[in-house]
Amino acid sequence: MQRQGPIAVVVLSALFSTVTFFLKGADEIQTYGILIAIVISGFALILGVDSLILYHTRNIQRGKNSLFSGILLISFWTTVIWGIFAWYRYGSPFAQNSSFMWLFINVYLPLDATMFSILAFYIASAAYRAFRARNTNALVLLLTASIIMIGRVLYSNIVFPLGLSIFLFISGFWIFKNVGRLYGAELIFRRFLGAFLMAGALVVLVPSIFSFIGSKASFLTDWILSIPQNAAKRGMILGLSFGQVAFALRIMFGIERSWIR
Repeated sequence: MQRQGPIAVVVLSALFSTVTFFLKGADEIQTYGILIAIVISGFALILGVDSLILYHTRNIQRGKNSLFSGILLISFWTTVIWGIFAWYRYGSPFAQNSSFMWLFINVYLPLDATMFSILAFYIASAAYRAFRARNTNALVLLLTASIIMIGRVLYSNIVFPLGLSIFLFISGFWIFKNVGRLYGAELIFRRFLGAFLMAGALVVLVPSIFSFIGSKASFLTDWILSIPQNAAKRGMILGLSFGQVAFALRIMFGIERSWIR
């Protein structure tokens, strides 16, 4: 009964939401169901806060990460008490003249910006590992990401052709020098390809060609974002949608029971 009860509630709630969504004239019933869900989520929030307080209180009692747990509890109760005082004094904690808004703007927002600034370094580190051109797919990812980043910076009409020239020269020089034990026609082809790329790097620096390529930087970036990237994103969203529907059906019919363990 400990498992059948929650599963029955989930199945009936899912069927209720599905049926009222497709029935005509059931808007009021659906609105009433949404209000019930909001009330239940409020109780779930209270349960989560209670679990958070108990967990960090036990950490302090056991001496496990007591410093961080203490900072969290002090910050939590300070915010709650300050918000109640601002609600009593100003009518709302988020009123423009509320002291709670000072706490939100001068403490919370800088901490939030700091956290995301730290995450930027992790993203840059992950990008460095992912952008190594080990195979063809990684090379395409590297070139596409470089074009997007360069096309979105200031003075992209100068940075893009200059970066293209540097890329062509380095690629051509690497191909020209790393011939290994090649002989005959293959050696001639590698030498010719390397020299061709290095010559192309110099051609890009010609003023008329330089300005033409620079003027196409924003167009190329917008094209990548609107066509290839958009198509891939729609495919991912479609696949995720099918997965969500399948998982929801498994929960509705009681097949998926891992959430109750």
